[in-house]
Amino acid sequence: MIRKILVGVDFSEYSRTTTRYATHLANKLGADVTLIHAYTLPLVNFETGYIPPIEDIQKEAEAEMNVLLNSFSGYRYSTVIKMGFASEIILEYATEHNFDLIVLGIAGHGFVKKHLIGSTAYQVSKESKIPVLIVPKNTEYKPIEKIAFACDFHKDLHRTELYLKVKNIVQYLGSNLEIISVVSDEKSVDVRFAEEYLYFEKKMEDIPHEHYFVAHDKAAEGILEFIKARKSDWLIISPLKHTLFEKLFKESVTKEIVFHSPIPVLTIHE
Repeated sequence: MIRKILVGVDFSEYSRTTTRYATHLANKLGADVTLIHAYTLPLVNFETGYIPPIEDIQKEAEAEMNVLLNSFSGYRYSTVIKMGFASEIILEYATEHNFDLIVLGIAGHGFVKKHLIGSTAYQVSKESKIPVLIVPKNTEYKPIEKIAFACDFHKDLHRTELYLKVKNIVQYLGSNLEIISVVSDEKSVDVRFAEEYLYFEKKMEDIPHEHYFVAHDKAAEGILEFIKARKSDWLIISPLKHTLFEKLFKESVTKEIVFHSPIPVLTIHE
């Protein structure tokens, strides 16, 4: 059940998109939304040695938050403004207050965007035990009818808790599930593969789904091509080491999926 959603905002146009998406999702689920903003002290002006008082920075953030709230009049939000690094503040607050979902925006690819704007979303998704939904820029909310789940059952057959979380989310949202497994070549499909496939399907039999195998040397590209071709609404991945996609755990591959996905990416940790 998703009853409490925490949305990270930095008052940019990207965070407005994220807030709008999270608001529509919350309305569908009957969830409460809290907007959280974290700020840090600015660098010292070496010419004057001046550092703005924390109170001034806090007031400026509060004013920006009010502007954001006014652009979403008619909706009710709780708000939190804290000093500190964004990823740390978001993780700490979400855990302490038992949020069910964290929603963060991401700007897209490109060196500056990838290493600066998107760093908070990526860092939180790696460390959070709470599911994190990463929303690409310019994403408009639409019904979540089709969810793709990137899964390597061949490597991790016994991750029961993770599969249970995926099934619960899909059933809760009333979506169709499409499981994608990337194989490097046709030789990957052998007798053992077939046996493990049947075992995996037995575990997933209580939820309607389709299982697709994509032959591709690069896991991230195979997944991205699949969700575009299938017009998926969400993509679920697990960025933890030693869980699902063996190649997915290489940081560069995980980043490629997160920063290049045209649809929201939900990260789930076991």
